[in-house]
Amino acid sequence: MHIYCLYCETQRCTAIAEHIEERYKIKCISPRIIQRKWVKGECLEQIHNWLPGYIFLYSEEELRPFFDIRGIRRWLNREDMKGNDLSFAQMIYNCDGVMGIVSLAEVGDRCVVDDPLWAGMEGRVVKLDRGRKRCCIEFTFDGVVRTVWVGYEIVKKV
Repeated sequence: MHIYCLYCETQRCTAIAEHIEERYKIKCISPRIIQRKWVKGECLEQIHNWLPGYIFLYSEEELRPFFDIRGIRRWLNREDMKGNDLSFAQMIYNCDGVMGIVSLAEVGDRCVVDDPLWAGMEGRVVKLDRGRKRCCIEFTFDGVVRTVWVGYEIVKKV
């Protein structure tokens, strides 16, 4: 499978992904994440957009940057996506674009997320919110350090 990534205008991301899937029959995923939110003392899980502006494309055939669609800012091809970026894109595919609740280590620890969906992804725990059962992970994607809050079930050192 060939994996590519498009960086688009955030507000047009969903429309661009739908257009590519419909017109070119290429699997497109705009990642989402399940996050815990506390409302009136009750823990709710909600799905939110994650990495706004990024669309991952998965194709059996090799693609060239041929999309002439307004709103696409940059095309990351397979040569641009190496190591962790490629592992990350494969992880997104394996979970059909929706990241769930995972287990992590203590604050400051380098970690590998202890969940098959996150296989091979490395990061660093930045903050823990034990009351809300979530933590903030710092990782690198597309050469940029990013953070994401995710829920956790069990905190373990790796």
